[in-house]
Amino acid sequence: MPVVRGRSLLRPGALIAALLLACAMPAVRAQDLAQVRRLQAAGQLPQALQELQGLIREHPNDPQYRLTEALILRQQHKDPQAIDVLQALTRKYPELPEPHNNLAVLFAARGRYELALAQLRMALHANPAYATARSNLGDLYLQLARQAYARAAQDASDAAVQAHARARLRWLQAGGSAPSPAPGPAPGPAHPQAQASAPSSAASRSGPATAR
Repeated sequence: MPVVRGRSLLRPGALIAALLLACAMPAVRAQDLAQVRRLQAAGQLPQALQELQGLIREHPNDPQYRLTEALILRQQHKDPQAIDVLQALTRKYPELPEPHNNLAVLFAARGRYELALAQLRMALHANPAYATARSNLGDLYLQLARQAYARAAQDASDAAVQAHARARLRWLQAGGSAPSPAPGPAPGPAHPQAQASAPSSAASRSGPATAR
């Protein structure tokens, strides 16, 4: 789920889209999983989960099945259980970036941004070329910037700092061109925040890929 104006952080779709591993599966397992996905597509989530759990009992060490289990639990709005499944995967298969990325999306949806940030960093440590996690990381930084500017606009006693924070917040929300820095109080040097350079236009790009 991309973070864009008026929408939530980290696309849930991009997140679970990452559930599909790049590794090849035996044809028979692919067929078994195809049946689970047909049930998912038909909205028969309890039946899909029941079918999948039978596959997991037969192949307890297959991470693809566990990732799919997390996706179904997420679709059933059972995020705590999905988190448990993904955390177990990160412990057993720390080299896989997908469980970390999906954990980040779930943590972000619950407002646990520091945990989400840590999981995205671990995903990129496992695979620096993993574009989904890198895009989600950008969205997360944007969300943290929004929070910081909103807090500064609320708490600042200096009018120039408050105006600067509000201008930056409006820029992030609108996705338009960066505002001019607010001037510092006179006399004396400008306030440090007033001298900050404007964000690059690239930073205004809307958010991360979500779970698929």
